[in-house]
Amino acid sequence: MASQELQLPGAERRNRRAALLMTLLFALSACLILFVAHWYLQNSRTQLLRETTQAMDAQANSKSALLTVWAGTLVDQINVFVTQDMLRLFAAEVNEAHIPASSMLHLAQQQDKAELGEEIAPPDDVQTAGDTLHKLAPRLPVMRGLLKDFIDKTGFWDVCLVDTNLQVYLTPGAGPIIDAQRKGFLDEALHSKKPVFMPVRRVNDDLVMDLAFPVFAPLYVEASGERVVALLLATCNVLPAAKAATRHAADESFDTAILQSFGDTLTRIDPTAPDGAVHLPGWTLTEGKLLPGTRTDPGQQGTTYCLARPVPYLPWLVEQSLSSAHLETRNIELRKNVLLFALLTIALVGVVLAAMWWALVGRNERAVADQIRRLYLVVNQQKQILDGVNAALPAGVVLNDMNGVIFYANQSFASMAGHQAGELRGLKHTDLGRDLARSLVTHTLAVHGSGTSADFTETLPVGEEQRFFLASCTPFRDAGGKLSGVVSVYNDVTALALAQRRAQRMVSQTIGALVRAIEAVDAYLCGQSAFTARLAELLARQLHKGDAETLATLRTAASLSQVGMIRLPHELITKTGALTPEERTLLQKHVDYAREALEGIDFGLPVLPAITQMYERMDGSGYPAGLSGEAICFNARVLAVANTFCALMRPRSYRTEHNMEDALRILAEAPPKYDRAVVRGLWELLKTEEGRAFLELLRAGR
Repeated sequence: MASQELQLPGAERRNRRAALLMTLLFALSACLILFVAHWYLQNSRTQLLRETTQAMDAQANSKSALLTVWAGTLVDQINVFVTQDMLRLFAAEVNEAHIPASSMLHLAQQQDKAELGEEIAPPDDVQTAGDTLHKLAPRLPVMRGLLKDFIDKTGFWDVCLVDTNLQVYLTPGAGPIIDAQRKGFLDEALHSKKPVFMPVRRVNDDLVMDLAFPVFAPLYVEASGERVVALLLATCNVLPAAKAATRHAADESFDTAILQSFGDTLTRIDPTAPDGAVHLPGWTLTEGKLLPGTRTDPGQQGTTYCLARPVPYLPWLVEQSLSSAHLETRNIELRKNVLLFALLTIALVGVVLAAMWWALVGRNERAVADQIRRLYLVVNQQKQILDGVNAALPAGVVLNDMNGVIFYANQSFASMAGHQAGELRGLKHTDLGRDLARSLVTHTLAVHGSGTSADFTETLPVGEEQRFFLASCTPFRDAGGKLSGVVSVYNDVTALALAQRRAQRMVSQTIGALVRAIEAVDAYLCGQSAFTARLAELLARQLHKGDAETLATLRTAASLSQVGMIRLPHELITKTGALTPEERTLLQKHVDYAREALEGIDFGLPVLPAITQMYERMDGSGYPAGLSGEAICFNARVLAVANTFCALMRPRSYRTEHNMEDALRILAEAPPKYDRAVVRGLWELLKTEEGRAFLELLRAGR
């Protein structure tokens, strides 16, 4: 003992030195690992930005190619047209005669009215045009017909000829009004002798672009053939091309926009903007391109990575953008993995160094064996606890391999199968009941096909009754990561399912009672809610919006749409004459009354917006909020068409019913008060057998 006590101080010093050495090595290793992890993350971020830029550039070039083909088609069509000898000769003769544009336009109008048998007095400047104007008069119908044929063949909105004084002198229609901005572009085309593309502008619900192309004198009039004698001003609809270029495909991850550049001004084409474009202050181009970089958009948090590439023929650029937040999400998983790997590596180094220290201090193997024995006791104890928990679980748990052979099942699942838990091990799914076997096969196929977890709602017989189960199946993998089985957990949700059915039945009965109360206010309202609901469902399916949520929303909203009528005076609803402004204002309050009555009810669906917006109109003339266009939700736009059509087809206290043609004509009046797409869907629906059957029921009042 004395000798052992004398050796203890030296052993302790060696242990301390070994511990200090291992600690220093651990600290150095941890610093090195963290430095490598930080360098790898920085390098990966740079690589991610580089790859993102390349992908954005490739996608921008693809969109630019699409627009290039479209623009090239426009340019080729116009070039072919402006090089026709008939057009060039006519423009040269008008230019040489110095005929005022107003005289040409007046003469064209005079010819139109002469065809209708009307007479019109010529203006003073017609007399000053001389005999040349009368010589050109027989050719005016031909030239106007040439312009009309060009419009019909190419699909342009409008084309017209402009003289060198920048005045329109020949047009197939009423002729456009050329403002100061467009005159500037026309003057540019006149002096540069090159085509000029003008900024996109809004016309009603479409976006149009004007193109000015010079018309040169023919070679047999002008030897050089380089004198501009007129300009062809063409207007085309760019909205389809813009939508096609900016459409977000399933395999695309970037947002696409179209920019237009005129001088130092850069704007983004936006179909929702009042002028059709949004100004981009502070944006600059470098060599005609928007180079890769970042920007901060108003109203958005963080920055956006963007670049833009020019479109040949056009003063346009295709912009690709990606928010920094979206880019960061792609880097989060890598950061987590690298950090986890670094921590695991540090832990591994710590374990290795600890093991080395353990060897240096001479720990014997019995201590290791003792530790393993204690670990085995803990694991065995935990297994017993886990088996006890599984046996007490109310949910059924079963593990089967990919061939349907059961490896494990708790008592709850055994009770579902009508067996004891110990009897199920080794049985195949075919040894169970038909329904339970089908359920296990479905779970196995689902997990095998996707390799991930799946959930099912199933009805299975248990004893003498049908029970509702929420089944969750999870893949079970072996030590090598290979899928070897499926774990299925059956949770009995029968009580919840029955409660939901009772609640749905109660809601349906309540809505039915409200509909009957509403229709009792006015005999003419009888059946209006039911007809509106049925037609709205048919329209939604016609427009490929027949999902369960949309149909349930339309059906419920149509049934409750007239609930506000209950609070209106009966004599106002049944009045046969025209309403005074005060009466009309009072009548429109039924929407507010409906909102007050329904806003406290949780339908679980967007029913209330559909009810409160179904009387809004696309041109903003509706009520109660005067919404317009896309500000009105889709369900409300469908209900507006369905409700109005059913109302027009049935009599009211102040009018008789309309026929189908008059009702459809009223819905299609311009400016459009109703969604054109929904009205077109109604036209197509009424041509079908289902639509004709509904129309017969509507006319019969059933």
